[in-house]
Amino acid sequence: MSSRYSVLIIFCLSVLQISLSSDLYSDKVLNYDSHKFKTRIGATNPHFVNFYAPWCGYCKRLKPVWDELAEKYNSLSSQNTLIIAKVDCTVETPICADEGISGYPSLVYYDIRNKKGIKYQGKRDLVGLEDFISNFLGEKKIDASPGNAKTTKLENRALELTDENFQNTLNWGLHFVKFYVPWCGHCQKMARAWEELAENLQYDKSVTISKIDCTENKKACSEFEVKGYPTLLWIVNGKRVEKYQGTRDLDGFKEFITEMKVANTETIEDEEGRIPEPKEEPNLVVELSRDNFEKVVAQGISFIKFFVPWCGHCKRLEPVWNNLAIKYSSNPKIKIAKVDCTKEEKLCWEHKVAGYPTLYIFREGQLVTEYHGERKLENLHSFVLDYIRHTEL
Repeated sequence: MSSRYSVLIIFCLSVLQISLSSDLYSDKVLNYDSHKFKTRIGATNPHFVNFYAPWCGYCKRLKPVWDELAEKYNSLSSQNTLIIAKVDCTVETPICADEGISGYPSLVYYDIRNKKGIKYQGKRDLVGLEDFISNFLGEKKIDASPGNAKTTKLENRALELTDENFQNTLNWGLHFVKFYVPWCGHCQKMARAWEELAENLQYDKSVTISKIDCTENKKACSEFEVKGYPTLLWIVNGKRVEKYQGTRDLDGFKEFITEMKVANTETIEDEEGRIPEPKEEPNLVVELSRDNFEKVVAQGISFIKFFVPWCGHCKRLEPVWNNLAIKYSSNPKIKIAKVDCTKEEKLCWEHKVAGYPTLYIFREGQLVTEYHGERKLENLHSFVLDYIRHTEL
């Protein structure tokens, strides 16, 4: 008798799980399983797909916005109309693994005849998502009234690089280079700001503003491992140093250049004309494992980075995280630490790490809060300082 009840309970829980999964978003959002995903993505309509997990809090908060997008676009019937869809990664695990999904929700746009998606990185609100969509569908309306129209032509102020000249041009000095393709909506949107930057710095001989069309110059783009457009790289003496991640406007570009010039000018050439060896910074980040985790976080404040070595965002954060540890090296009550989730899978699972990098603050052994801000040194430093002030450590 008890075994029958056990089977019944398991069955009911399974039904409840399916129900919760399908009910998270409205019926207007198309639900894709493995077959639908493989046969429809890149075949007919463009798609905007939400890869989610039913238990994910961010996915639940996205519900009204995603439902509204589905109401708008999925009610239209045309071969070229955008389709708003969803994939439950707790059910369709192979799809999510194939698409490289490492956190929820992941919102990915797929164009017609292209199975390689473009991940949305902006705010998860209606304005941000609509703006992102409009870059691909060409829906954005431009105010062409005399007061708003900008008629000044700025074409070709940036230096045009090709497969033939890029090596000789970039081999020495400081360069800020835009890798682009003409059909890319984001590239078109920032084209004017890039030419304004080139015009603004045309008399500054310390840095060169360039651009490379990747449809015509595949060798150059391949050498710098360009995988998306636009890609903006800071290049020093022919070496890729930093990928620009800020706002794509003139002020953002100029601020980045100022920071990078200070950091890199001294590496161009030393007094004897040789490129100096890079200085090794002490690594003061505490490495955590299942063996030492509880002991380390038991006292004081611990700011912990949960990461995986192959994650691009994690790689970019690494030097910043090391510098943050240096800043707090004189304070024994504050520890800057890290956990490699490829080595400590169970530890990361226990702390509900769903994406990389995940940054948690622990106090006296207890998880207090997660950091969601910009991953710049000054922002991370301010975050810790603010927390200390509020807790009066």
